[in-house]
Amino acid sequence: MTAKRDSVSSEGILWLQYIGSLGAALLLFMTGMSGGWTSPFIAKLTAENSSLPITLDEASWVASMLNLGRVVGAVPGPISVYYFGSKRTMVFNGIPCVVGWVSMIIARSVDWLYVGRFVIGLSVGMCYSSFPLYLGEISSPAIRGALVTLASIGLPVGVLTGNTIGAYVSMSVFAWISLVPNIIYIVLFIWLPESPYHLVRTNKIEEAKVSIAKYNPRLDVNVEVRSIQDFINESQSVTLADKFRELNIPENRKAGIIVTLLYFFMQFSGMSSFIFYLEIILTNGGLTVIPPATMVIVASLAGILAGFATIYLADKCGRRTLLIVSSAGTAASMIALGVHYVLLDANFDPASLQWLLILSVIFYEVFLYIGLCPVPNTVLSELFAPNIKSMVACLSGVSLSLFSFVSSKTYQSLLEITSEACVFFLYGAVAITSLVFGLTVMPETKGKSLQEIQDALHKK
Repeated sequence: MTAKRDSVSSEGILWLQYIGSLGAALLLFMTGMSGGWTSPFIAKLTAENSSLPITLDEASWVASMLNLGRVVGAVPGPISVYYFGSKRTMVFNGIPCVVGWVSMIIARSVDWLYVGRFVIGLSVGMCYSSFPLYLGEISSPAIRGALVTLASIGLPVGVLTGNTIGAYVSMSVFAWISLVPNIIYIVLFIWLPESPYHLVRTNKIEEAKVSIAKYNPRLDVNVEVRSIQDFINESQSVTLADKFRELNIPENRKAGIIVTLLYFFMQFSGMSSFIFYLEIILTNGGLTVIPPATMVIVASLAGILAGFATIYLADKCGRRTLLIVSSAGTAASMIALGVHYVLLDANFDPASLQWLLILSVIFYEVFLYIGLCPVPNTVLSELFAPNIKSMVACLSGVSLSLFSFVSSKTYQSLLEITSEACVFFLYGAVAITSLVFGLTVMPETKGKSLQEIQDALHKK
């Protein structure tokens, strides 16, 4: 929403905005389950008694196929937002997940695992290039950060659920369970109203008024429609060439670089490697005081609690502060984990080092979900005018997917040519770079309407 006059007050909770955010959280929950599937099932599939034995190289591809699918899925997501609307696109996001999990149910060879993971990855790619646009269009400035953060919590909750269920059930049972939230999600978004921005952009003014009244009953719908019309018309590009030219003006180019770098920091500070390989990391680290599979669950739970705290902090502390704190904590956690492996290589007693391994992993999860994970999605929903937002989301989604694929696929390769310590020190160095970026470059958008953010970027 463009208006600044809808701050949270005694007039009541904007229930439909929160329901939309919870729907997006359910989509990210499904994404998290597909990521959480990896840690327990890679361990099972590579075990000697595996019912479907695969090699370590095949395991690397099974893990990475999800992110390869993301690269492809990132393209149609924002295009669909522009032509069909963000709400319908959210419905479309659920369809590849259904196909992917069915493929996992009938999987009898590693090839079917590749197919299932790739198709689910299509949905993940569409998700990250569309849900920030949807929430940015339906949310009020005063709670936009909280809504995007609430949605982002779905990811660690899904990872935790995947890690927990995957430790106790077969692959086909896991897939059947995963279909349940998928169906609920599709039904929910069929019911939710379309974004008023898309309805105004397609000249469906009366439907836009109904949508505004449902998402924010406090607003004068006629005033809000005119505000949205002015916002869209003021930055309207006609052709694709116009959009590229506008994207290349200094303000938009800077905003695009900011979002791309935020996604780079998110992935190359170790996020995908932790989600996919944490159980193996803990096992190789000599964890015995608690089963590695259980520790994965504990760490995921810590990330979830941090995410819930961030719902409150997002619009209190601001995006920039959260990024700075998150980057500093993530860097310290990765460096501590690297030190743990250095000490192991120096023949220190693994039993005496387990406290360092456990604390490093827990603090990493906490600090990751305070800022590095939710902030990029929040900023993507805020920094761009509607006429280029879909294009930016497409480019950002492709970048995020490529970063995630490269990060997860190169993890095993880096271990073969260096060591665990070197890999974690590298992740720590990226987090330190993110800290410097937050201190020197990152803008603050807390509490500003989309129009105010555009005015600030263009210095009106």
